[in-house]
Amino acid sequence: MRMQSNEASRLAQLADLMAKASAAAAQARADLKRAERRVDRADDAYSELREAYDHERLKLWGSSPDVAELLASDGSSAFYDAGKALAESMGLGFGMKWADVNQTVLHVRLNRGQSGEVERAEAAVRYFAPFVKSKAGVKRFSVQHHEGGDFAVELRFSVKTGAAKVARSHFGMDREVLSFKTLTEALRHIEQHHWLEDIIEMPEGQTLLT
Repeated sequence: MRMQSNEASRLAQLADLMAKASAAAAQARADLKRAERRVDRADDAYSELREAYDHERLKLWGSSPDVAELLASDGSSAFYDAGKALAESMGLGFGMKWADVNQTVLHVRLNRGQSGEVERAEAAVRYFAPFVKSKAGVKRFSVQHHEGGDFAVELRFSVKTGAAKVARSHFGMDREVLSFKTLTEALRHIEQHHWLEDIIEMPEGQTLLT
């Protein structure tokens, strides 16, 4: 009988300890949730202040923005929107990021049915190139093309030499790299082989004769 009594007492002690541990765990979870809510509120307050701060910076910059700041992939949505608007005004795409340099990707996209596309793209690449972070001595631009998602195309431009390369890669591995003496030649190759659109834009009210 005494052994059964001791066992019952031990079970009662363990049950009491379990109840206290369960209560402590529940309290810790509640404290954690409150702390997480405080962190969320603090993060939201910081984000709002950063947005307001960056909006003011954009106003001060006016027509001469800090392009490197706009390309930073960890920037505010104000900077992202401004960078996207600037890139698109020059005919480039804007989005995703180069993980190795933590910078937003600029995308060359050519419409081979539209005249002056190579000249427009070259002006855009030369404008942004000084602010694009280098890798292996070149400035990288993604190329949006019509050929589907089986492979990626990159334009790699050397500001120092003026030469450029067009690379086709699959799962991050180069499959073909073509070298060109000038950026213009590389863009002409892209226009011919890796164009995104083939649309002839006619002036308003004008149609093609058939």
